[in-house]
Amino acid sequence: MEREMTDSSKPKGLAARILGEQPIGLQKTFFWLMILSLTLWPLLFFGSLFFFDAPIRTTVDEISRWGMVLTIWLYPLYLLPLMRSWFQLSKCLRATWLFYLCPLIPIIIFFSFVELASSEYAARKPEGYDSATFKRINESFAKDINHVYYCNEILEDADPKTFRALSEEYSADSRYVWYRENKIEGANPQTFVAPEKNNSLDISIDLAHDDHDYYNQNNPLHVADMGSFRQIDGSWAVDRQNVYYIGHEAEIGKDIVPIGDFRTFRVLNDFYAADAKYVYYKNKVVEGADPKTFVVLDGGNDYGQDKNRVYYQDCGTTIRNLDALKHRNMGNGLYETFHTDGKTVYNPELMAMPVGTDFSTIHRVERYRDWYADKNRVYYENRLLPEATPQAFKVFPIHYVSKDYVSNNNKDFDYSYDGNRVYYRDSLMHGVDVASFICGYDYVDSISFAFDKNRYYQGRPNPRLEKLRQGKCRVDSE
Repeated sequence: MEREMTDSSKPKGLAARILGEQPIGLQKTFFWLMILSLTLWPLLFFGSLFFFDAPIRTTVDEISRWGMVLTIWLYPLYLLPLMRSWFQLSKCLRATWLFYLCPLIPIIIFFSFVELASSEYAARKPEGYDSATFKRINESFAKDINHVYYCNEILEDADPKTFRALSEEYSADSRYVWYRENKIEGANPQTFVAPEKNNSLDISIDLAHDDHDYYNQNNPLHVADMGSFRQIDGSWAVDRQNVYYIGHEAEIGKDIVPIGDFRTFRVLNDFYAADAKYVYYKNKVVEGADPKTFVVLDGGNDYGQDKNRVYYQDCGTTIRNLDALKHRNMGNGLYETFHTDGKTVYNPELMAMPVGTDFSTIHRVERYRDWYADKNRVYYENRLLPEATPQAFKVFPIHYVSKDYVSNNNKDFDYSYDGNRVYYRDSLMHGVDVASFICGYDYVDSISFAFDKNRYYQGRPNPRLEKLRQGKCRVDSE
């Protein structure tokens, strides 16, 4: 009888053996749901591998990241002991509901480390800062009794007593205005207003201003008439005297053209605008274009047409009506399209190609580069490359060289080769060793370069380029 009672008191089933006692029905269901949560663990494990992608700022930051990672990585090891201990606690306190709260423990621990990682304790501090008076103003700016800091670097000439952050990028004191770490010369700190960004993904251009000018970053527009000035969109602004192009690759303060008619000015797209007198392409008047009939063509921002002709950027072409031509690769947009009127072939920039260009096989050799080839010949823009054969023709990779990094995951704009022949754009170069030829751009000195084992053809030697020339540096080709 005693043996039977002992056997009947033993926990029955896996859940009971792990928890130490027999759970009720709902507790048993909850137990198995927690076991099923292990199926999500591999996904969480993989995601946690990216927690260390961002640079570690401080020891506290490193501890916080390891805390988050280990909370995830060790989950399969502590899950069962956690459930057992909370089940026993709920039995001891006669609070059945307490058992269902055990998943909150790793969640609370994880988000405690998240909170710590985002706190001031984990933030990197400027070197030599005064701990007693240090104050972080926002994510970008901070100050103490001695200095103002932008991204933990001293902001030169800034006065801590009168300094104020206008946004994450703009700031001012009683004397100066800054965009990030750059002083905005001539800006009035008493009247300066920073632009508002709606969200962090907003990449459109919003202009700052003071009482006498508008600014893109730290560049003044040199506005002629503040009273009538208006920014139309991310590419265009006007006043009663000028048109200001502020869009793609704009030279702020220089891309200005006198306006034809302020009242009728209208934007056509990111690159074209018009008024009653003129058509504008960026910072240029499109000579001869008729503003009444000018339209932007579908398939590319750089193409327009009026009643007289077709235009590429700010230049008129000999083509009167693009729709009247036969097209090749039109589905890829006008930047990749070739055209013909049956006699002349036109490249994507609407240049007339040499007589004999084969329309059925003409193609761009590399995307966004100016070499073209058909079955017989190779061209740069609309000029023949001497002796080049399409079958062997290639464009050199471009090497981007920074202080401690080199990559060649793109193609060059100027240099190509065909067997043992090397070309600079459309010109054949002589005496070049193809096997050792390297070209690219040095970001440190802001110069283009080209060399082989024998000599430099462009640029000048420096330690970074010589290391690349001698094959002593790693080149990332991904």
